Amino acid sequence: MSEAQVINQVEPFPQPQRSNSIADELGKLLDLLKSEFPKAINILFEFDGKLKLHVDVRTGEEVSTAEEKLEILCAGTFSQIHHGATPHHPFFHRVTALVDR
Repeated sequence: MSEAQVINQVEPFPQPQRSNSIADELGKLLDLLKSEFPKAINILFEFDGKLKLHVDVRTGEEVSTAEEKLEILCAGTFSQIHHGATPHHPFFHRVTALVDR
């Protein structure tokens, strides 16, 4: 058998099926949250052993709305929902939740 025939018989390695990366999943979740909270000043994730979501808003009314929406959004993905001050922004309010996904 010639060298050209051997090369033609070699099959490429199969490409591994790529599951959704963490970044892709968080991107989809962020898009959903931005559509649900269009008035939010900032929506961000924090990881310190547990994944947390922070939604920063301007008014107390928006805090109540955010807490209510997070309770039912994504079939219970968010838990331990609470609010407090936004670091370094005294006029904003922060709603925080654990992401159970």
